[in-house]
Amino acid sequence: MEKQKIKLIVTIDTEADNQWHEGDLSLNNIKHLPRFQALCEKYGMKPTYLLSHEVAASNLVDDLKDWQDKNLAEIGAHLHPWTTPPYEENHDYKIHSYPHELDDNQLLIKLKNLTDIISQKFNKLPVSFRAGRWGFDERVAKHLKSLGYKVDCSVTPKINWQKTIGDPQKNGGPDFRFHSVYPHTFEGITEIPMTILFTGIFKKENTRLAKLFLSLPESFIKKVLNKLFFRQRWLRIFDSSSAKDWKLIYKSAVKNNLPVMEFMIHSSELMVGGSPYSKTEQQLENIYTQLEEMFKYFKSKNTKNCFLKDLIR
Repeated sequence: MEKQKIKLIVTIDTEADNQWHEGDLSLNNIKHLPRFQALCEKYGMKPTYLLSHEVAASNLVDDLKDWQDKNLAEIGAHLHPWTTPPYEENHDYKIHSYPHELDDNQLLIKLKNLTDIISQKFNKLPVSFRAGRWGFDERVAKHLKSLGYKVDCSVTPKINWQKTIGDPQKNGGPDFRFHSVYPHTFEGITEIPMTILFTGIFKKENTRLAKLFLSLPESFIKKVLNKLFFRQRWLRIFDSSSAKDWKLIYKSAVKNNLPVMEFMIHSSELMVGGSPYSKTEQQLENIYTQLEEMFKYFKSKNTKNCFLKDLIR
């Protein structure tokens, strides 16, 4: 018997087209959001759109503001340092720095500029945040708190990003391997971690065995152990995703008494050619098939659909 009704958060990193590709900025994917919003409304989902600066500053936000004003969506912030002013003299869009790699002055002024443009366009101060490329640490959290943010969703438990380079002169991304999967308070703001759970034979969080597995270096042996025993899964859509994934993730969430599940997708995945995951019409339709199956399944489990801001402690 389930001990609680699990809350479900739907988050969208709302950003320029294909930010995996090093090139000029375009925002065509924003015009395709109404289809996604309609699907959310069909199943009673409450999407939180986390906007990067280039989106907030564009003339394409009318739909987003309308959904916010009707309480059909929440608007939060998503910091991409490479698309957020001020820019350095030799600014290069090809260098996708992590937010936590910025010095204090750069970080604060970019966060403030992002916050200001969202407040200006939406007549409301954003309180929810996700760092671009998951580049989050204590310093980012402290600056967020100083600007009025209440909730963050940048932590990816079980994942080590240190070998994924941002600024070539720095040390790569954060190491979240041992961060909690449960909501908690971090430097004065509420942290809602990305849902990444073990769904295999060993489902329980925070066991000695789980910690030992997570401490292993990335290797063939670790991949084999994951496939045989742990089956680590994100609440995201990939080419290999199926209805089985949502069921296993939900089962693990119940097993671990997880009060919140958080799904994420990039806005650019919702357009053909907008991302590596939606290069073709067939891939895009597969994403929408998976979205509908997932929303339908979670609705059948009576999850409580919430905005990120609803989880402020």
